[in-house]
Amino acid sequence: MNTTRSGLTLLEVIFAMVVILVGLVSIAFLIPLAGREAEDSQQITQGLAAGESALAVFNTANIAQPTLESPWCLVDDIGIVEHSISGMRDAYNAISNTFPVPPNATQAAVAQNEVIGVGFCIDPLFWGFQNRSGNNVPQPFFRTRFPFLFDNSDPVLMLSSAQIRRAPRLLRGSLSDPQLSLPGSWLRQPAAVRLATMYGGDLVQPSASKNKAIGPLRSVYVGSDGSIVATPTTAQQASWLATVTPSENTPVISLDRVTGVYQQSLVANQPLDIPRLYDVALVVFSKRDARELAATAVIDPGNVQQGTPAQVMNVPTNERVVRVVGISNDAIHSGTFNITVNGYPTMDSKVKAGDWIMMSRFAFRDLLPRPVNNSNVTQVSRQVHRWYRIIAVTGDSYPLSLRVAGKPWGWTEGEISDMLEKGMTLPTLPPTPGTAQGTYETQAVIMKDVVQVYERQMELR
Repeated sequence: MNTTRSGLTLLEVIFAMVVILVGLVSIAFLIPLAGREAEDSQQITQGLAAGESALAVFNTANIAQPTLESPWCLVDDIGIVEHSISGMRDAYNAISNTFPVPPNATQAAVAQNEVIGVGFCIDPLFWGFQNRSGNNVPQPFFRTRFPFLFDNSDPVLMLSSAQIRRAPRLLRGSLSDPQLSLPGSWLRQPAAVRLATMYGGDLVQPSASKNKAIGPLRSVYVGSDGSIVATPTTAQQASWLATVTPSENTPVISLDRVTGVYQQSLVANQPLDIPRLYDVALVVFSKRDARELAATAVIDPGNVQQGTPAQVMNVPTNERVVRVVGISNDAIHSGTFNITVNGYPTMDSKVKAGDWIMMSRFAFRDLLPRPVNNSNVTQVSRQVHRWYRIIAVTGDSYPLSLRVAGKPWGWTEGEISDMLEKGMTLPTLPPTPGTAQGTYETQAVIMKDVVQVYERQMELR
C-alpha cells in the first residue's frame, strides 16, 4: 500500500510563517533606519554645500581682515571697553593697553611678545560683555573669551584662580556696522539685519525649521539704556565663527629693539611689529545653541585648595571646555593620535565621531639675545590652537578617550629652533600636559554640529 502523503503539516506551515514574519519584521526595522541614513546623508550634503558657500563669502568679504569698511568690534573683558578695530595693529594696540605698565625694558619685551601671540575669535553671534545690572556673568565664565572660561581656569573644577595653570583663550569679537559710529553696533537693528545677510543674502535660508545654510543673526533690539527689548528668535540656528591666530613661526621681538624705544608708559606694551601670517579657521555649524551665558548660575563656588568643583548650571554644550590629560606618543609626528580628556562632572559628555575639537596650549620661546652660556633665559609665551576632527570615541562619561585627526600635536617651529640653537636634544615625545609646573597645560573645546572646518594661512596687515 502506498503510504506517501502530499501537502504540508501544520508544524511546517507555522515554521514557514515564522520565517516570513522574521523577514518582514527585519524589513520593517530597516525602513526607518534607511530613512534616517538618507536624511543624515542629505543633511551632510546640504551642510557641505552651505560650508562651501560660507567659505566663498568669507573670502569674498575678506572677513578675517578688519578694515574701515568692514571692521571688527573687539571687547576688552578687563576694562570693559569696546574697541572698533579697522586694522590688525589697532587690535594688538588695544590688547596691549590691558597689560600692566612694564617696570623695565625686559618686561616690556616680554609683554610685547605675549601680545603678538594672542589670537582672536570672530563670531557673528557674539553679543559682547553687557555691563548692566542683572546680566553679570559669574566666575569662571566670560563671554569675551573663546572658549568661555578665564585664562586661569580649571575646566574640571570650574574654578578660576591665579594658582591654576594658564591655558590660552582667544579674544572674542564680532563684526561691526561701518554705518554706525558706536562700537558694539552689531547689537542694534538694522545692523543685525544687514550682517545677517553677510552683505549679499546668499547664505540666508528663510525657513526657521529647515535651515539648509547659514542662518540669520539674532533678532535683537537694544534700548537706549542698554536694555534688551527683544530676545533672540531661536536658541538653535546655523552659524559660523572664525579663529584667527598668529602663525606659529612668528619671529620674537628682540630685547635690543625694545630697549631702544623703551619708556615707562603704556606705549611700551604696544608691539613694535605685528604678525603678518595668520592661521585662519572658518568653523561652520549646521546648528548651534548660541544663547547667552548670562543664564549660567554658580550655586557653590567650590574650593581650589581642596579640589572640590563648583556647582554650576547651564554650561553651554557648544563650548565644552575640557582638560587634555593624556596624549599618545605618536602625536609628535602623526596627524592621527589618541587623547584623553576630562571635564566637569555634570557637563554633557555625549561626544561622537564627527565632532570637532580645538586643542590649545602655550608655546614658550626664548627672548633674544640670550644671556651668556644660556643661563637664566627669559621666556615669552605664544598661543597655539589647532583644530581636529574626532574619528572615534571610547567611553560615555568623563574622562573620555578620543582618537583625533588633523596636524601632529608636536613642538612648534620656534620651539624647535630655540632647542637647536641651545644645543639641546630634540624631544621624541609631544608636549606632555601638566608637566614642568604646568608649562605645557593643554586644554580643549569640543564643538558639536560642525559641518566642516576650513583652514587657511593668510597674510593680514
